[in-house]
Amino acid sequence: MGLSRKPFKVAGKTSWFYKIDGRRLSLKTKSYSEALKLLACIRKAYNEGKLLRISGHSTKTLGSFRDEYLEWAYEVQPEKTFKANRLALKKVIQIEGSNVRLDRLTMKTMDELKRVHRHLKSSTVNNYLRHAKAVLNKAVEWGYLQKNPFRGAKELPKAKAAANYLTQKQLTGFLASVEDVDLRRLIAAYLATGRRRAELFRLRWEDIRWDENRYFVAREKRHLCRFYPMSSAFKAVLESMPRERGRIFSKWSHPDTFTHKVKEALRAAGLGNLRLHDLRHSFAVVYLETGGDMKSLQALLGHSEFRMTADIYAHVADEELHKAVNLVKLGPVDLFGPSNS
Repeated sequence: MGLSRKPFKVAGKTSWFYKIDGRRLSLKTKSYSEALKLLACIRKAYNEGKLLRISGHSTKTLGSFRDEYLEWAYEVQPEKTFKANRLALKKVIQIEGSNVRLDRLTMKTMDELKRVHRHLKSSTVNNYLRHAKAVLNKAVEWGYLQKNPFRGAKELPKAKAAANYLTQKQLTGFLASVEDVDLRRLIAAYLATGRRRAELFRLRWEDIRWDENRYFVAREKRHLCRFYPMSSAFKAVLESMPRERGRIFSKWSHPDTFTHKVKEALRAAGLGNLRLHDLRHSFAVVYLETGGDMKSLQALLGHSEFRMTADIYAHVADEELHKAVNLVKLGPVDLFGPSNS
């Protein structure tokens, strides 16, 4: 058993072949020099234990793969992606244990993950599924598995619940009820921009383009970083604050504090059923109710797909259509005149 020293030809075949653990496989190239290079790569992976034995048994355990994967991922992946992948891998290990061989993992693991976490929101469980599949894709790339055992795992149906939001009247009253001026400014900024929690948390004074009436939002994925128009309401919030350097809303050092402070203010105003993210929904609903269109809203919210915007705010758009259909007036017209018959 072992690996061929050199590529060889097989009668009736045009490509070069090699043997690994007694099994003959094609290198899928007619070039001898290319075949030598490919075989050198295969030999390196084989000697390092990164190649499956042809018997189908992987020598790599889930625990040892976790250690290797996390060391690699920490260096190359965005922090948010890394944490989500690490958590998904932790969930898989909680089910299967760290000593199980990678080639023993099956789709049953994903079914068990759904069962164990059936009390959680479907979106949370689906996030585990997606990231578990992504992690095992890397095991395939590294040669530890021939195929991803979690590929094809079906996500749970998404629960479609109407977004909670503040009406225009509630919005004004809520802001007036917040006594802490710094917190009032923060809440006003969310309501005036529709930004996500992390986006305002990270916003810096250097991101503001005063002369252009716009501001820059940095996202972990570069293609999602962009400038947004600055509304007069948001500009008023910024102008009420001392201009410095660094984070704009620097009074609080962690985004979780934003969540807790806003929640406390909502409870105090008798709006305890709402949360910080509902301020984003409030911006969107008021925007649509005052004549904004869905496509522009997609751009303002930073949704990568129009479908996402439409799914969340379709009910608002439908209500506005019912109002808009009566905007066309026919004027005085007699519809009860004498019949021609």
